[in-house]
Amino acid sequence: MRTFVSQIVSQPSQPDPWLFNGGGWLVLALVNAGLAEQKNRSRLAWFISSLVLGPVATFLIVIWEPVTDTPPDPRDTLHPFSDIGDRYLTFVFLAAVLTVGSLFFAVFGQVWFMWVASFIFAVPLVVFIVLYRRVRARRRSARTAVDAS
Repeated sequence: MRTFVSQIVSQPSQPDPWLFNGGGWLVLALVNAGLAEQKNRSRLAWFISSLVLGPVATFLIVIWEPVTDTPPDPRDTLHPFSDIGDRYLTFVFLAAVLTVGSLFFAVFGQVWFMWVASFIFAVPLVVFIVLYRRVRARRRSARTAVDAS
């Protein structure tokens, strides 16, 4: 009669399922993200592309030359989120979508905890609406002060 330990030792080795389930590709994507950062490229873009392309993305990162820093374009400073009011408005829309979605699931899904989630999402919605209105009021008062002078 064999012992339990001898049964474990005598079992044939099985391949590691972690490698077959994509663990190797995930590690390769992380390495590619680090390589991309060293070449002044977007880490996130190369991480996602490495999940799809794998070793081909590694080859491309290695053979391409680094991106040189170009002088900033003055038009780049006029992006939509340069104004704090635009940021608050974006957060208002995000909180509104989350609140309406959780209310939808609370009413039609009849799930009690979605009422709690909708309340939690409604609080930042109100806060961001108030902050947006304050910024807009300051902007209007600044314009009227400039126009008056």
